[in-house]
Amino acid sequence: MSKLVLLTGFLGAGKTTFLNHVLQEFSQDKVGLIVNEFSGNGVDGALIRHDIPGAKMIELNNGSIFCACIKDSFVDSLIDLAGRNLDYVFVEASGLADPSSISSILDQIATLSGAVYDYCGAICLVDALYFPKYLKLLLALRRQVEYSRAVILNKADLVTEEQLSKVEQSIREINPKAALYRTTYANVSLREILSEGPQEEAAPQESSNTESSRPVTITLSTQEAIPPQALRQFLDEIAPSTYRVKGFCRTTEGTKNVSMVGTVCQIEDWGDALGETQLVIISSVGVRIFSVTLAAAGRYFKSPVNLL
Repeated sequence: MSKLVLLTGFLGAGKTTFLNHVLQEFSQDKVGLIVNEFSGNGVDGALIRHDIPGAKMIELNNGSIFCACIKDSFVDSLIDLAGRNLDYVFVEASGLADPSSISSILDQIATLSGAVYDYCGAICLVDALYFPKYLKLLLALRRQVEYSRAVILNKADLVTEEQLSKVEQSIREINPKAALYRTTYANVSLREILSEGPQEEAAPQESSNTESSRPVTITLSTQEAIPPQALRQFLDEIAPSTYRVKGFCRTTEGTKNVSMVGTVCQIEDWGDALGETQLVIISSVGVRIFSVTLAAAGRYFKSPVNLL
């Protein structure tokens, strides 16, 4: 029977970084991965380690695995991996996933196919800087903490001790039983977390992930290579209208890996050559993101960009 671990956390909290740590830590085990993104482009899949022998990865894009839009694909993927004699299956949920229905989904799988997992619980990554801002706005964030056995309070280096204490207090109010870990770059041992023993699970609920609650997500694409300074200015301009921007961009100084949460932006060199820029933009202002992005692109790109 495979052990199943669910990774949750808001957009940009550090789930993919943590998953890469986990893959290194469990490199001697047979593991399966399910990576879920709201967008139609699998950016996270490109950032995940691919040098782990025998690891099997399934990407589920364009929706939440807890929403009817792709839940059937999630169920099929879990059934598939259950038959591969794996030691562990790690599921990286999308940033706005509401995991409150996970127990019901696993019961459904057992009924449909007889496939049974040893569910080890959910590990939630919390962005110490942006969690207070979005907690009252997004039910999914509260559910992520509520249904976790452990909470990784990540990016602790970006806030003060007073701010950290306030975030920890909020987490304790939502889930007083969850183990809590302060980290930078999500650097903590999953084996250590799992060794603490399972926590009592909250009662299953109907997930709040629906087609109507899904955030507006667009992908900017172009073959133009722009100067890095222009890329930074473009991102700074659209930042107030986004939850998250991620992807790869062609620049006059080579391919760049872009990761932005709120106004915190990282632009790093990416060794692989890129034929086309692909930037996934998750809106915090609804459909207005189209006009905001087009206006900014018109100032920093010489050629028209494509928005899908």
